[in-house]
Amino acid sequence: MTNSILPMLANSMLPPGVDHMHISTDGTVRLGHGGELIEFGFSYMDVPFTATSRQIQSGPIIQISGEIAPLPYSAEGLTVRRSAMAIIEASQELAHARLAISKQKTILCVGKAPFTIPATPVDLIAAVTSVILEVRPFLQILAEILPSWPKAAAQG
Repeated sequence: MTNSILPMLANSMLPPGVDHMHISTDGTVRLGHGGELIEFGFSYMDVPFTATSRQIQSGPIIQISGEIAPLPYSAEGLTVRRSAMAIIEASQELAHARLAISKQKTILCVGKAPFTIPATPVDLIAAVTSVILEVRPFLQILAEILPSWPKAAAQG
């Protein structure tokens, strides 16, 4: 019988003095102390994302980032490149997320959302979900037009 860790995480707060939680891909959880980060990874639309907490002047935030795909070259289709650039430009108007182009000419998805301390894992996941939901239509359009899109990791 498989027990899910999510119900346990949903009903718990990080213990006093614990300010670091790392959820590994195998589901193991590590807790830490001393101003360390809360970090975890997830996939959405086959794009691997990382989520990391950070303290800013207005309070704690959770930042996400994911590498989507290479920006199409003009030789792959000028229309596709222009469409991708238009989608990236349109995402700049979003409140908590945006698409960007790295120095290596890769399309990135980045975003951030505030959360409160003490935070439950559900609070963190809800903050990340709000960012993903905001950028979702842009990711869906990119997935339709780009010549390459991340593939799901092979289950072995």
